[in-house]
Amino acid sequence: MQAILYIGHGSRVQRGNEELLAFVDKAKKKNPQIAIQETCFIELASPLIQAGIDNCVRQGATQIAVVPVLLLSAGHAKLDIPNEIAEAEERYPEVTFSYGNVMGVDPAMIELLTKRLEMGGLEQTGPTPIYEERQPVSVLLVGRGSSDPDANSDLAKIARLLWEAAPVSEVNTCYLAATHPTLDEGLEREVNSSYSRVFVVPYLLFSGVLMRELRQKLDELSERTEKQFILCPYLGFDDQLVDVLVDRVHALLGR
Repeated sequence: MQAILYIGHGSRVQRGNEELLAFVDKAKKKNPQIAIQETCFIELASPLIQAGIDNCVRQGATQIAVVPVLLLSAGHAKLDIPNEIAEAEERYPEVTFSYGNVMGVDPAMIELLTKRLEMGGLEQTGPTPIYEERQPVSVLLVGRGSSDPDANSDLAKIARLLWEAAPVSEVNTCYLAATHPTLDEGLEREVNSSYSRVFVVPYLLFSGVLMRELRQKLDELSERTEKQFILCPYLGFDDQLVDVLVDRVHALLGR
């Protein structure tokens, strides 16, 4: 019997875990023919991965499609989850496991980012920006950051695709942890740039306390400089991402 196991990161902030569960529930409803669909977490929340696998097997699963609910492919997606699957294969040799892809670099992600910029007050000029008509504003895309260069380079690629889609002069990146430029380094670069308006977009499914801290930091920069720093909404578990997740499921199931 086929099962789907969705794996989120997990957060110390329970609201973030609840948002992920509600988000995955929407994806589950897109595949009503699959009776066994469970959700678990890599860390910081329950159930953890092995317990999620146990829940699937307990209901009669003989094939488990493992779907990471992650934005980019880094250590968790490349090492932690595969290691957990290998452990489960030893415990359940009669069960077949397949493993899907993260959301990654996807046109839907770029469209979602342009909407976040619009929510921040950026005016769109058309489907494809004309270079000469780009607005004299900068965008700072804030990623979680990783020691994995592939994840960081994927964010850089997303930044480039966003520049192609949005009528802005430049799109820069910075990271919250594990690599450079850091958030403070990214903001300092914007302070020293020639652009008077800066849109800051957190590339995160869940922000925790980040949005409050970012808003305070940007307000201080707006006060001590002549620039306007605008905090856009983070990605969140947007309904548009449900289709991206469902696409990953269908690719894994061969549909």
